[in-house]
Parts: sequence; C-alpha cells; structure tokens
Amino acid sequence: MESLLHKFYAASISIGADGSMLVSSTKDRVLIWGAIFCFTASACLICWLIWRNRHIGMAAIICFVFSLLIPALIIPSVRHEYIHVTPQLITIESGEWYKSSKTVLKMTNLHQIKESDNQGLLPGNLIGDPNVSWHLTRLDGNREEMELNQFFNAHRMVVAYYFIDRGFWVERLEDQSRTSY
Repeated sequence: MESLLHKFYAASISIGADGSMLVSSTKDRVLIWGAIFCFTASACLICWLIWRNRHIGMAAIICFVFSLLIPALIIPSVRHEYIHVTPQLITIESGEWYKSSKTVLKMTNLHQIKESDNQGLLPGNLIGDPNVSWHLTRLDGNREEMELNQFFNAHRMVVAYYFIDRGFWVERLEDQSRTSY
C-alpha cells in the first residue's frame, strides 16, 4: 500500500552540469491521479445507473461532477510542479494551472536550516509525513520560516542532503527525534 501512496509524490531527481538539482513530477503522478479519476467517475456512474430515481442517484451525479475537478485542476497542477535547487537559491513551482505559485528562496548568507514539525490534526501528505516548516537562520541573525508544500515535504530529505553535501548545516526533523531520547 505504501508503494502505491508514494506514486502521488513520484519525482525524477537530476543533477545538472552546473551542479543544480531538479526535482520534478513524473508521469507516475499523473497516471495515479488519472486512475483515481477513472475509478471515482466510473463508480459514480455505476451508482447512478443502479439507483437513478433515488437520492443516492442524485448524490452519485453530484460526486461525478466533483470528480471532474481531478482532470481539470489536479492533473494539470501536478504535471508542472518542480523544485530547482542551486547553492544560491531554491525555486519551487506549484499551484493550480490557473493560479500557479512560484517561490524563490535565496540561500546566500545562510548559516543553518532547522526543520520543525507543525503539529496538526492531519499529516502533511498522503504518505503520513509530518507538516514540516524550515527555519532559516542567516549569518547576520535574520530568521525566516518557510512552510513546505506537500510535494516539497515529500522530497525535503533530498533537498536537505543537497545542502548538507555543500557544507550547509541542516538539522533535520529525524536528527532531532534521535537526540531527544
């Protein structure tokens, strides 16, 4: 079951000739959302055919209409989601096709990155990872907080190791839990 859930966050990770890293969505993400749409839409239509004149039939049609949001909103947004990482900045592209969100985080003058778990009722993504935010401390003492989106949260370890390999100090959430015993 866990390997199926990981398909919702499947990504290809590549290192460019300039040393930058690109974490981008794969076709597996699109396919799993397409499969969810096909299953949901067909289940709704079958329920409507069986219980046409009852309230269940009306609810099935309403659910079918809502399932159309998957190919209209979710699939286009997961197709273009990516994280581009260089030692100088992180660029995160996410959001829906009609309202995309691009976050550029400058990594210059950085002293440390510390992860923290935002305690919430639900996990940060389908895999069950915690809701994580990064606390960035600059050399001049300025601090920033960045709440990670679901795609970044699922691949935060890859980005963290990218910066650890380049000499940045990153305190991962997993490291904090090991030292608290």
